[in-house]
Amino acid sequence: MIKSIRLINWRSHSDTKLEFRQGTNLLVGIMGAGKSSILEGISFALFGTFPALERRKLKLDNVVRLNEPKATVMLEFEWDGPIYRVERSIERSKKGTSSSAELYRNNSLIEHGSVAVTSAISSLMALDYDLFTRAIYAEQNNLDYFLNLDPKNRKEEIDALLGLDKFEAARANIVMVIHRIQSKRKTLEERFSKEKLMGLETREKTQAEEAATAELSLKESSLAYEAQAKLAQSLSSHLETMRKTKEQFERLDKEAIRLSTQQESLRKELEGKAVDEASLKQLETRLSSLTEERSKLNSSMKSAEDQASTLSKEAGSIEAKLKAASEASAKLATTRAELASLLAGKTIETLTKQQKDIEQFLLSTESERKSLEHELIELNETIQRLKPGLSECPLCSAKLTEDGITHVKSEKESATKTKKARIAEISSLLITSKKANEDLTTRARKASVLSEKITSLEAEAKATEPMQPRRAVLEAEMAKARIVREDLRKEAESLSDNIEKLKVEASTVRSLVAKKVESEAVSKRLAMTKEQLVQTKFDEKSFEELRSATERSRLDAERALSSKKSSETQLKSSFDILKLVREELTIMRTLENDITDLAKLEEQLSIYKNALLETQTSLRLGLAEAINTAMNEIWGMFYPYHNYHSLRLGVSEKDYLFEVNDGSTWKGLETVASGGERASAALALRMALAMVLTPRLSWLILDEPTHNLDSEAVEMLSSALQSKVPEVVKQTFVITHDEAFMGSDFASSYRLTRDKERNGETKIESA
Repeated sequence: MIKSIRLINWRSHSDTKLEFRQGTNLLVGIMGAGKSSILEGISFALFGTFPALERRKLKLDNVVRLNEPKATVMLEFEWDGPIYRVERSIERSKKGTSSSAELYRNNSLIEHGSVAVTSAISSLMALDYDLFTRAIYAEQNNLDYFLNLDPKNRKEEIDALLGLDKFEAARANIVMVIHRIQSKRKTLEERFSKEKLMGLETREKTQAEEAATAELSLKESSLAYEAQAKLAQSLSSHLETMRKTKEQFERLDKEAIRLSTQQESLRKELEGKAVDEASLKQLETRLSSLTEERSKLNSSMKSAEDQASTLSKEAGSIEAKLKAASEASAKLATTRAELASLLAGKTIETLTKQQKDIEQFLLSTESERKSLEHELIELNETIQRLKPGLSECPLCSAKLTEDGITHVKSEKESATKTKKARIAEISSLLITSKKANEDLTTRARKASVLSEKITSLEAEAKATEPMQPRRAVLEAEMAKARIVREDLRKEAESLSDNIEKLKVEASTVRSLVAKKVESEAVSKRLAMTKEQLVQTKFDEKSFEELRSATERSRLDAERALSSKKSSETQLKSSFDILKLVREELTIMRTLENDITDLAKLEEQLSIYKNALLETQTSLRLGLAEAINTAMNEIWGMFYPYHNYHSLRLGVSEKDYLFEVNDGSTWKGLETVASGGERASAALALRMALAMVLTPRLSWLILDEPTHNLDSEAVEMLSSALQSKVPEVVKQTFVITHDEAFMGSDFASSYRLTRDKERNGETKIESA
């Protein structure tokens, strides 16, 4: 049961809350007062949409009240004990319009998000939006929706409402599947051939026999190859051993020849020459003695050269200092002349004193000028105060007359001129004195620098006087050192010549001794090589015979390997062909099995298709009977006359027929009924659909149900909705603009008003 709804900024509602009860709940108001928007709010709260929004007559943005950023719907309902509350909001932003949703059970959040909340409510009530709009919610002027449809669409719509469209869709899908299976089976039958299958089976048997023969041949050739390869390997190993013996024999033979040649060569070189090791030792002793003597001479020469170098460096240093002293003496005369010119007969002290005196004069003169400038300012201020009409002196407060003012003012102006003249004189004098001060400062500083330079040059010139005698001594010592060094050099050269001659002689004797030793060693190696050559047993004929036998064995092994490979190729070819035959045979057998399976499946689907049709027909008749029973139970509630006793929903192959009974025959409702009778029939159908299709929910929503009803039918409908309908449907919502519809027995009644001209908000009054 729906307990309440609250609409905030929803269409024309600013903040409306309505509470509902079990029974019939009535909403009355003029057109545009906001009645239908309440029912739309119920639909939106439950399913996130309503018919006008679904058909795009409205956009989501149009639902939000003008100039408001957000609209909210809160619906509270009871289901199997717990109280549920669903809240949905629509919010405007710069990015567009968005919606949100939350579902609570006993004030605890159980789901959020628009899609998730809709799914949870549909699952809870076993009710989706389509069933809600067709069986429960009848829109304004859409009560007779099913009566106005053409036969084909009416059959589709009512089948969909009753859930029978699923059978029709399943049957259509099965027919499509059967056609596909038939097409696939025919395609497979075109590819399948019984004769080809039998031929492949025969070929498989023949090819299997060929493969077995090839496999046996491969086994025999493999054994032959293994035996021949083993023999070839043995011979090859023996040949390799003999080849190494041959290589060793040839190497020893070549070595013996080489040693014999070398021995003969050494014998010829030593023939007729005396080889005396004692003479070699005497030569080496003499050479060592001369070499040691030359080393001592070289050391003496090094000492003489070091002494000459030291003397040369000292002489060079003295020469450089003497040269610098000569240059300093030349600069001294020039610097003295420059200082005398700068001083002009005065001393540095005199210039410094003159500069200090001028600085003192500048300070006193500058002070006098500042004092005069200050006095001049005071005189100007006094002259400014001496204005005509002044009775007292501004300085001494004495009485003043006009003549007195003129006299004082004249005196002050005369003093002002005198002081200005003195200031100008002082300024000129300051400029001249500053220039003289700068000149004296520069001359004194430069004279001081020149004086210091003269002192330095005089010291540099005097420092070289003791160096002249030392330079003469150094020159004599250097001449003596050169003579000693030259004598030592000549003696060393003579000694070196003797050493070189002894080296050549010793080298010759040493070479002969070495060759004698080498000759003896070669003789020993030659004897050993000849002995090894005798011990090495090698037969060229046996080697050639073994090599020929090994080559023949290798060729036999290659032929056996070729035979084996040929057998392998034959076996692979046989197996490849057998594999292809078996693959093709498998394809044929698979085709045969698939054709059989498809034929069986086609038969089973045909049976299932017929069963669906029978079930659909049976269910359609059963549901129509249940709806007819429900309609005739309530027909008298809505139809106040007695010319039609009963109403039924007939079922034909292509349509659902609405018929009325006048007591003797059934007649088509469209052909005999008036607008009021059609409206009554539509009301009965709506209530019957709600009773049959949603028995647990037991809701009915009617928007303007009095359309096409006369006053008597309206009165009867009002009475039925107040007293009789609640016995059949637990909770009904009725919207109408007809004030005559009001009654005291409605579960709740609300009157809605609104100033549409000023776009006012909906106002609610409990009636």
